Amino acid sequence: MNTGNIFKVIDEKEVRYFQYFYTDPHYLGGNLIWVFNQNIDNDNLNEILDSGYSFYFYTTVEAGIKMKKWKLIGNIEIPDKMNYYPIFRWRDLESGLWYKLKYNEKELLGNNLTEEQFNIPIVSFQFPVGAIEFMIKGKEFFIERTKNFENQYFEKNKRI
Repeated sequence: MNTGNIFKVIDEKEVRYFQYFYTDPHYLGGNLIWVFNQNIDNDNLNEILDSGYSFYFYTTVEAGIKMKKWKLIGNIEIPDKMNYYPIFRWRDLESGLWYKLKYNEKELLGNNLTEEQFNIPIVSFQFPVGAIEFMIKGKEFFIERTKNFENQYFEKNKRI
């Protein structure tokens, strides 16, 4: 798999595209993808890229290919402005403390988040079926779903 590969989601009703950025050895070996805004069937790579990026999360790209959930349509260089490690937030079950994650860096945020910190996306790993649901339903759905899941998961599993 090559950095910059662009994939088309295979769905009966909807069309979505995403680009593979890198495999993160620090988070379950997940593949970081950025979802494009493009939702019209058009495999022109430049038009897909021009639609802009919407949001990002981790999935397993190879598994999605094997499951026939998406297919490679080409490769385009990642724009310089996008060639960075994005930031996520994560909550430790033992302490209840929030952290900011950036590839191999972890910074303590504490218990109470500022509005800015609260808006940092929660780290999310989705297998292909869940990934498609996020891509189709969009950024707002992704944000709301990950916040709700994190809160429920933490309350159910917290150890403090």
